[in-house]
Formats: sequence, C-alpha cells, structure tokens
Amino acid sequence: MTESRNLNFSNQDLRNRSFKGLDLSGANFSGSDIRGCNFTGAILTGANFQGARMGESRRRVRTLIARAGVTAVTVTMAGALMGLIRGADAGAAAVAAVAATAIAATRADAGIVAGAVAGAAAAIGSSGIITFFGGDTIRGIVLVLVSGVMLGLTAIGFFIAVEEIEKLSVTSFRKADVTDAIFEEDAMLNADFSDARGCDW
Repeated sequence: MTESRNLNFSNQDLRNRSFKGLDLSGANFSGSDIRGCNFTGAILTGANFQGARMGESRRRVRTLIARAGVTAVTVTMAGALMGLIRGADAGAAAVAAVAATAIAATRADAGIVAGAVAGAAAAIGSSGIITFFGGDTIRGIVLVLVSGVMLGLTAIGFFIAVEEIEKLSVTSFRKADVTDAIFEEDAMLNADFSDARGCDW
C-alpha cells in the first residue's frame, strides 16, 4: 500500500514540510527528520514513525542565549582588562584573539558567534566613548557607529538562529488520526498531539 501510493518517506530530511490534512495512511516515515513538520488533521492510520526525529527541546534556545551571553561578557572583559593594562591596541588585540578562539573552538556555533561579535561591538563602543570624551571627537563617533552596526547585525543573526531553532522544536500532530501509528516514546516528547485521534498515551 505504501509503495503503490508512493508514501515511502523513510530516511529523508523533511524538516518544516506541511502534510496538513493529507491522507497518509500506512506511510513510512521511519528514520526521517520531521522536525517542524505539520501533520495537523492528517490521516496517519498505521503510519510508521520509528526512529524519526520529531523536534528538539526548547533547551536549545536557552543554551544559545546562555552561550551568547557568556561569550559576550568574556570577550568584553578581555578587551577591557587588556585595554587598562596595556592600552587600546592591546585591548583590541585581546578582543580579536578571544573572539576568534571561541568561534574556532566551537566550529562557529551560532551562540558563540553572536556573543563574540556582541562582545567585540561592546568593546569598540566603549573605546569610542572614551575616545570621544578624550578629545578625538570624529574617531570616537566613528567607533560608536561601527559598534552600533555590529550590534544590529548581531541581533539580526541571533534572532534568525532562534527562529530556526523554534521552527524545529515541535512537530505537530494536532487533530490528526494516528490510530495504530508506530511511534517511539522518547521522540513523542517533542511532538504536539493535541486533540489527535487514536492516542492511547
């Protein structure tokens, strides 16, 4: 039945696809990545979801925020400390070194990149304010503007990353008919089965 109706979706990347309201009786989704998929109102009687990825915990968002925050503080503090001890150039070098190390060590993790750029922007902005009040008005204004642009780009990138994680966080089976469908218990924790028919859990 699955093959004749071309309902073999096994071992595929189906993230964020919509199957809303479709008749997918007997479909095979085993081993597929169905994070963010919408099965609202679909007929899934006898469908196989063994080994399917059904979304990840929202802890990823909290982890992203925590990593960004810690990295931003670390980069800013490194720049400020070296700036006080050895001057502005050493502070800038410290910011670049700490940010680059953090990004490289985590293979450009979104939270680390956002935090590193935010920390660098904060250090540059602080330097700009000090420079401005130190008498070099034009250079101070330029540094503050550069800092503002960096913070703006960081915020945009950060929110895009959060939005992507949110999209992948829940697979919806709302009001779907899942009678006799096969699910793995652990995977079901990150799925929404509100008002689904055939649920005995």
